[in-house]
Amino acid sequence: MNNTGVRDMIFKNRLHLITGKGGVGKSVISIALSLLLRKTGKRVLFVQMSPVEESRAEQKDVFVKIKNKLPEMDYIYIEPGSALEEYGLMILKFKRLYKMVFEDRWVKSSIRAMPSLSFLLLIGKLWYYCTLKKKSSNFLYDYVVVDAPSTGMAISMFNLPHIINDAAPSGPLRDRAIDIENMLKNKKMTSVHIVTTCEETPVNEAIELYNTISKKLSMQFGIFFVNSYNSPDRGDEEYILASKDKIPELLFNCIMKRIEENRFKDIEYQRLVTNIPDIDRRFITIPPFYDIFQTDRLIREIMICMERGIERQSI
Repeated sequence: MNNTGVRDMIFKNRLHLITGKGGVGKSVISIALSLLLRKTGKRVLFVQMSPVEESRAEQKDVFVKIKNKLPEMDYIYIEPGSALEEYGLMILKFKRLYKMVFEDRWVKSSIRAMPSLSFLLLIGKLWYYCTLKKKSSNFLYDYVVVDAPSTGMAISMFNLPHIINDAAPSGPLRDRAIDIENMLKNKKMTSVHIVTTCEETPVNEAIELYNTISKKLSMQFGIFFVNSYNSPDRGDEEYILASKDKIPELLFNCIMKRIEENRFKDIEYQRLVTNIPDIDRRFITIPPFYDIFQTDRLIREIMICMERGIERQSI
């Protein structure tokens, strides 16, 4: 398995986009990666984004509730409403004119009917923060980590600048789309990481997402973060079976059920690995933490697993 470049994927690229199927732990993986990069002493911006305004509270709460227990990191939540207001004010200059145009009921309903506009607003605002510079001309943020939308929405968002470049006439919209596409396809700046669990549907989406990112979109694939996975220990299974008579039946059945679950997860993990070309087989596995209930502690443990995974693959 070729793991060349795992460290570079993490520490040399400035922009990390993290996506995957909804419900696989994408947000906690994103926060853990931000925490790992913060350990370098550099300035990190953690970004959460959603094209759907209603999902804000659920997604944002994960970070907001624990941010005081983590090292200081800058944080923004990007959603269409605030991004549209900033975009509108940049164009119209005055708050009064913005309200007249963008707060009109018909305009609002028209905007909601155009999902592609939401994607453009999100990715455009991200580009703005990625290109912010200090007076010294260095970038304001050394790293930008993005908890991006889930699979389908992420693909649409990443592909939109290319569509605009092909279809839009010359002008400010196309110029900005070119800037955004250059940022996304800059393999020395941007990596797209995929989070998955070892279940059939998440693995299917992870494989499809990898193929789309690396082949159709020509973006730099980074790392698979495989969440809640432990490689089965055949020795443990043999020991349990040999000790069956010494273990209460209920406990034995519970243990065997867990072993069987791990076996199925391993089958899906091996399927994922075999569907990825050798050159891009970069995997960091995160075991399940059944005994940890505090989110901040869980994220720190995930960060440690990431760190160890990078070290193992960099030897």
